[in-house]
Amino acid sequence: MLYPLIGVPVIGKDPLRCYMQYKYTRCLTQAGGASQLLSWNASPAAIEAALKQCVGFLFPGGPDIHPEVYGQLSQPGCGPPERRRDHFELALIQAVLAAQKPLLCIGRGMQLLNIALGGTLIQDIKFQQEYKHADFLHRAYATHPVDLKPYSLISRLLRSDTATVNSLHHQIPDTIGDRLQITADSPEGFPEALELKDYPFCLAVQWHPEYMTRHTPIQQRLFQALIDACK
Repeated sequence: MLYPLIGVPVIGKDPLRCYMQYKYTRCLTQAGGASQLLSWNASPAAIEAALKQCVGFLFPGGPDIHPEVYGQLSQPGCGPPERRRDHFELALIQAVLAAQKPLLCIGRGMQLLNIALGGTLIQDIKFQQEYKHADFLHRAYATHPVDLKPYSLISRLLRSDTATVNSLHHQIPDTIGDRLQITADSPEGFPEALELKDYPFCLAVQWHPEYMTRHTPIQQRLFQALIDACK
């Protein structure tokens, strides 16, 4: 397979979201893949078509997921959701997991993966954080350390048991979903990477490597690993 086709849910159509979308597709192209943007259509036919067309999937960042999806009421600090996107992405990621397609989840995507497997979120970490975790201004730079579990996939990809990453989030996984392992955490103990047991390729990170690749090129290895898994 020369250029594996990776399904990427649409982030949005306004200029800022198009810019954000481009960051993901650029990294996939540099890794030797192609991108298929997927509109928010949760019909069984649309989900089945995406599974047939795409060999791997990347779930990107975005707004907060509605707390009702993981059995909670909205709390102060939780941002406005996009219910159509929530509905579509949950249906899609559950189908992807059932089909065991290679999967990379970033930011909101990591939270989505956790929820899809029965986990929950902390809706706002503002009063628990040691480092500023919602730092869009410095998105291209490594701003806080994380510890990586030895011998984990993320440790092998970054060739270290520690890393310094950017941070664009204010929510984190709380209860961890079924079969997920925490393979990186922040100094506060927040989960920063999740991996799925007994799955061909599934990596989720809370940071945003798509913004880091220029100044921290080793972050491109996350996208390369997805493309290699698809081949």
